[in-house]
Amino acid sequence: MKSFKSFISESVRVGLPHLYSTKTAAGNDTPSLSTEQFHNLTKGGKVHIHGVTEKTDGQTFKMGHDEHGFYTQHSGSGDEKIRTAQGHIDRAKRRAQETGKPYDTTAPEAFAKFHDALHKNKALQAHLAAEYKRTGKEVVVKGEAFNNALARPSDTKKGEVKFVHTSYKKPKGLGTFVIHSRLPENQGHDTEHFRNNLSDSNINFDDDKIAHKPGHVDVADEVKEFHGLNHELINSRTTPKNKAAKMAELEKFNAVKKKVSDKVTRHLGSLGIKNKFGSGTEGLVVHPSAANPEAPRFKAINPAFKEAKAKSSRFGAK
Repeated sequence: MKSFKSFISESVRVGLPHLYSTKTAAGNDTPSLSTEQFHNLTKGGKVHIHGVTEKTDGQTFKMGHDEHGFYTQHSGSGDEKIRTAQGHIDRAKRRAQETGKPYDTTAPEAFAKFHDALHKNKALQAHLAAEYKRTGKEVVVKGEAFNNALARPSDTKKGEVKFVHTSYKKPKGLGTFVIHSRLPENQGHDTEHFRNNLSDSNINFDDDKIAHKPGHVDVADEVKEFHGLNHELINSRTTPKNKAAKMAELEKFNAVKKKVSDKVTRHLGSLGIKNKFGSGTEGLVVHPSAANPEAPRFKAINPAFKEAKAKSSRFGAK
């Protein structure tokens, strides 16, 4: 069975690249854009900022309705569709026996309570069943759970709680289900309907949408620099003979990415985007748009988020 730490540290969008990382050339766990991704992102000398969502840091969660009825899944349940609250506990116990690891009640009991609350939500169950009947296809809703049973006291701001590594306002009841609006499975869902008509006193529904004015960032000069790099060397296998030259070229590439990142950061800062869920919100996810559908999704930090996080650290940190 996965450890409690594993349960709370997985996210739907783990692995999204940053535009720029200071440790790229030396190796870094957080991915930065590859040459192919950078090329696709900056086609036409522009980075389009047409679709932005908030980067949340909860527990991966999924619910659905198929021919057998309602089910839930989370990051530790694999592909198994769990039909009852007790099913989360039973699976965790079974996995503990299979792996020989001690059974930890914390995560399975938390997910069991979350499942039970969703299962008892009559408006939600009626909606999912109606959608299944209307479409004839399995209904899937994916996102992240801000599950209060898995929250810890925030070490950065009084009155908030921490989910995974991030500080948020404490949700009411058992928690909040944040629907990731840009995931393919969620494209047919009206998240406003979930928020306004399907939320109850136990679990509130929300989404990661950010309202902003669409625009673009001019990066024509950076694209010229990028085309002047030795892409073959950057993408080659590192050997003792080419290591120094490759590291030097990677540093040049990283410098170009930093310029683009700085421009995007300034643009996002000019939009006046505010934290949606709490002081420690990680940042933003910029999505491909019709203007450039081949662009990769990437993580970006809104300066307002950085400032709020720094302020909470100065005045509320231990």
